[in-house]
Amino acid sequence: MNRAFCLSVFLLILTGSIGIAAADVRYDKINMADFCNNPEVFNGRSVEVSARVIAINAQSMSMELFDSESRTVIVVKLDQLRKSERSALFVNDVRRVGVSGRARTVAGRLTIDAEKVQILPVNTNVKDQTVPLAVTN
Repeated sequence: MNRAFCLSVFLLILTGSIGIAAADVRYDKINMADFCNNPEVFNGRSVEVSARVIAINAQSMSMELFDSESRTVIVVKLDQLRKSERSALFVNDVRRVGVSGRARTVAGRLTIDAEKVQILPVNTNVKDQTVPLAVTN
């Protein structure tokens, strides 16, 4: 009886630790230059990308991002998100987002099945936006 009890406690601890390990998903931050060189490496990986939003589908089921450094277009599928999270993308003035999810390559283009989408602030400086209208001597 003692041996059966110890074995059942051990199995309980083992299954609990496996569940905790499976719940902790680590997202790899993608360097888009690495993706352009070898896109097949990213298939099936949990990745994290931040880029500028260039289009949101009218049904809020997908959006396209653009990385200006590598000039890469990224398709993001929003099917797995809740409806409230998807509608927040329409309601807010979204210009830049951070996306975490499962990556796959379709016809040489990066596609991410989003698990999390975070709206990022746009870095704007008042100095950079001012343009002199006339220069007087």
